[in-house]
Amino acid sequence: MNSSVNGSLAVPLITSDLVSSHVLTASSTGSSLLTAEPTATANLTTSGLSAVSSVATATNSPTSSDTTTAPDPQPTKTIDLTLLEEIWVLQSRRLSSIVGAIGSPNSIPAWLSSLDSRGKWPDNEVDYTTGCEARRANWPAQEHWQRILRMAGAWHGGVLGGDQFVKDPNLRAAISRAMDYWFGRDFANNPSCLDSGGTTACPCDNPDNSLWNTNWYSNVSILYLAAQAKSSTPEQIILIPSLLGQACLLLNETLAQGQLSNCTRMTLRSYGAFDRFVNGLGTLTGANTLDVARIGIDQALLSYNVSLLTDAYRRVHLEVQIKNGIKVDGVRADGSFGQHAGILYNGNYGKDYTNEVLDLEGEAGGTRFAARAESRNALATLFDGHRWMIYHNILTGLLHWDFSALGRFISFPVIDAQASGSIKINLTQVLVLGEQWSSGTLIDFANDLSIDTTSANAGQLEGNRMFYTNDYMVHRGRNYVSTLKMYSTRTQSTECVNSQNPKGFHLSDGVLHTYLRGNEYEDIAAAWDWNLIPGITVDYNSTPLVCATTQQTGLESFVGGVSDGEIGIGAMRYTTPLTKTLHWQKAWFFLEDDVQHVMVSALASTTNASVFSVLDQRRYAGSLIVNGVAKHDPTMRKASIQTLWHGDVGYLFDQSLSISFEVGEKTGAWSAIGTSTQPPATVDLFAAWIEHDSALSPIAYTVFPGATHSAFVQKASRPSIQNIRNDTNVSAIYDQVHRTIMVVFWNTQGGSATVIPDITSAPIRVTSNGNVGVIYRVASGQVTVADPSQSLISVQLSLDLGVGRKPPHWGAGRSKTLVFQFPSGGLAGSSVTQRID
Repeated sequence: MNSSVNGSLAVPLITSDLVSSHVLTASSTGSSLLTAEPTATANLTTSGLSAVSSVATATNSPTSSDTTTAPDPQPTKTIDLTLLEEIWVLQSRRLSSIVGAIGSPNSIPAWLSSLDSRGKWPDNEVDYTTGCEARRANWPAQEHWQRILRMAGAWHGGVLGGDQFVKDPNLRAAISRAMDYWFGRDFANNPSCLDSGGTTACPCDNPDNSLWNTNWYSNVSILYLAAQAKSSTPEQIILIPSLLGQACLLLNETLAQGQLSNCTRMTLRSYGAFDRFVNGLGTLTGANTLDVARIGIDQALLSYNVSLLTDAYRRVHLEVQIKNGIKVDGVRADGSFGQHAGILYNGNYGKDYTNEVLDLEGEAGGTRFAARAESRNALATLFDGHRWMIYHNILTGLLHWDFSALGRFISFPVIDAQASGSIKINLTQVLVLGEQWSSGTLIDFANDLSIDTTSANAGQLEGNRMFYTNDYMVHRGRNYVSTLKMYSTRTQSTECVNSQNPKGFHLSDGVLHTYLRGNEYEDIAAAWDWNLIPGITVDYNSTPLVCATTQQTGLESFVGGVSDGEIGIGAMRYTTPLTKTLHWQKAWFFLEDDVQHVMVSALASTTNASVFSVLDQRRYAGSLIVNGVAKHDPTMRKASIQTLWHGDVGYLFDQSLSISFEVGEKTGAWSAIGTSTQPPATVDLFAAWIEHDSALSPIAYTVFPGATHSAFVQKASRPSIQNIRNDTNVSAIYDQVHRTIMVVFWNTQGGSATVIPDITSAPIRVTSNGNVGVIYRVASGQVTVADPSQSLISVQLSLDLGVGRKPPHWGAGRSKTLVFQFPSGGLAGSSVTQRID
């Protein structure tokens, strides 16, 4: 086995039938399948290219710890030395990655003390509740393998502050006991428990008391450990095997024969989830694909299995591509990330996906397993989308994801270190990969977000961006970030999974977050009113807020927006999915100079519930000024006011509307909205809303984010927004300062709107033959159009002048006709621009 033949190294070939009928493909390098259940480990060093192999033959026994050295297996195959060197590089980098992520070893002495002779920790330290009685999300029993992994890392070496544990025999013996305890309770005798726990195939009575969870994720993998290990995606196929696979790789040639067999069997049981239907999930997609591929890679590095390694990286690179299609999971062409069939999830699954790629590609750099251009471009697209969704909490110094990009993880407070805790992306790692790939997008992401800012605008990014595949718009000003979340027939609102987010029905009903200091919405979800989510128009308390109603696909297709990169319009037609009792149309105009204008029209309700349009609900930030007078009363109901200012956001109402606000402490239990074990939260909240009149008349108002009170007073005294139309067919405004016409044509037949720029300029009539959003910059002649319905092939705009001075750049004649061809496929809904000349 130590011989080299023609520059190749002989390595063992082991075969097995434990891969759940999964057939691995041949290596792209021409290497044949080395092992379907690889069980050989090699203690190989690059020094002199010597190879010494302690080979353990696979067995089906889940508990064997026989330390007898097995004979050399037969037959053998050869690996080219260049390939072997690349595997050594991958293995070395992977071990460094694992060790670098392991937390403090300070608890290891206590763990050693409390571990009993069977390899089990006391129930008051590790909750081993299994089967149907186990908690589905964040299965507590994972703590057993988290401890093993940390102990294995300390024993392996390289853990900060853990030098005393390196190669310690007592620690190694304890690790073996703990591993064997779990192996002895593995559900090896009933593979149906992988993804069918709680069914007749894997009944709840659990006669052998094996360790499994009704959530498939637990049995198939997990991402990182420590804070990351708390991630509660479906648990059976992406939890234990990942922790186990990392621990086995750290221990490598010291694994006993039975332990190696179990490491192999359990990781390949997870890898076998590819290309099959997983009960409770379907097929692996998006972040889940990378999770399981990583498990296969760890196993391949343990066993020097070239075909498995090649196949796993092949799957990674097939996944790390732009994914087009309605409700498809993965990276979308606009830089958003979808998971669970139409839910915006950059901040959780997209973050996990990103971290997996950073690790996998950082380890594969310079080898034949590295990503090609298509995957590199896809990751750059994702980072370009990520940066728009991140804000800065200036009080804590932490970067966070917009709550609308977190899905159900709004149900966790920051202290739980879930997706709401921070962005959880290592910027140094992003920079390293960016430099390795010469990717300006990754380099800029890392550098820009490393800059400390005095506002929520992380990275000092300004402008407007429409994420047309996920019905989401972001507008960033100098000192604030505003985000708008909608949903349509092409997307889903949010989800309630594992009892997380049962009250989230309204989380995509035109939700408008405005971040200024970055703490506005932090840790308030347990206490806030889920019928007064910021920005929504709602028939108050008319829909039951329970888990069964949370996840909805929209009933309306005309949802989306138009953006020229600096300004934009979000447009949403809404009908309540469950009851169809409420209908409205709403347009959000995001303009220059930190001005936003909102129009609501086509309101209709069939219930007696009050209909509110919510201005905001957030942490109370001190002074509240109404009509120029500071208010000290905690509540006001149905007051007719013209201006309201709070927390550096001002509101100017076009007519006297019925405004209510409320200030005061609210208390709520985190356990009522999810699985967090944190105590109830008491938060001082501010909420304000418009109550629509009985006629449900159209309304409009202007918002000034990022404005001190004095700046707001100045802006409100010189309003620049002119309402042109606000009815069932057209919502249109004119920005007099920047000479910009912005129109939403709601009717499928189109419509028209006429603007008089000033007393000397010719009136401009804008006519469309279809339902679109339009931005016309009169001064430059630039016209930007988009189709929110994503159903049109083209649209024709006619621009006609009345009597008066022509706009600049107009050219000859008094009429212009522009025909816009709309993108299709993955670009459907994106904006297109022409210029009048």
